Amino acid sequence: MVNTSSVRKKNKGHYEKVIQLRNQGLSYSEIRKVVPLAKSTLHGWLNLAGLTLTAEHLNIQRKKRLENWKLGSIASKTVRNSRNKLKMDEFTSQIRTKLNDSLLIAGTIAYESEGSKGDTCNFSNSDPRLILLFVKFIKQYFNIDTVNIRYRVYIHESRISDLDRIIKLWSEKLSIDPKIISITWKHNLVTHRKQNQDYIGQMAVSIRRSSLLVRKLSTLSGIIMGEQYGIV
Repeated sequence: MVNTSSVRKKNKGHYEKVIQLRNQGLSYSEIRKVVPLAKSTLHGWLNLAGLTLTAEHLNIQRKKRLENWKLGSIASKTVRNSRNKLKMDEFTSQIRTKLNDSLLIAGTIAYESEGSKGDTCNFSNSDPRLILLFVKFIKQYFNIDTVNIRYRVYIHESRISDLDRIIKLWSEKLSIDPKIISITWKHNLVTHRKQNQDYIGQMAVSIRRSSLLVRKLSTLSGIIMGEQYGIV
């Protein structure tokens, strides 16, 4: 049993240190790093001193956790930015040696025309040849793995009867499994539509986890459009 008498006889110095640390707002685990004690002993000492988890101490601990989380978040962001800058510098250096490659130029211009400029890399077109060009482009120059490429076809709901034909065509043209093609129906009302037998909708290609890829594409576009052709 823990009481004032037993604490003083056994370990008065450690007891006083524990009380001091607790009053500073340290948690159980933080105190035990300074004063090696069994958790049960520590709890008994703090209970004896009236310093168990009061609302005040809980609030202090919450603030400390929040501060530690913020510091950790800042540190992680700094490290991540440093790594990304190194990757960008390496990419820029390597890509400058390939500026005469026709696929590199064609892919960059295609992305500038039909690609998204947000945090995720997306490219869409109704021409299978341009979809193939873009996929070949990002695979060859950005080492994008096939498993990270997503395919989604946008089709007017008025052409639901053509679904099987459209999916089959895209699958054959792109040499991909039809099961990996997602479908989005376009519900906008279209009047006096001609029944175009060649209608195949619009294919969108998106790349998973592509924020760094978007930065690389933007850098590449700046080099080719700005430095190569003087277009700002």
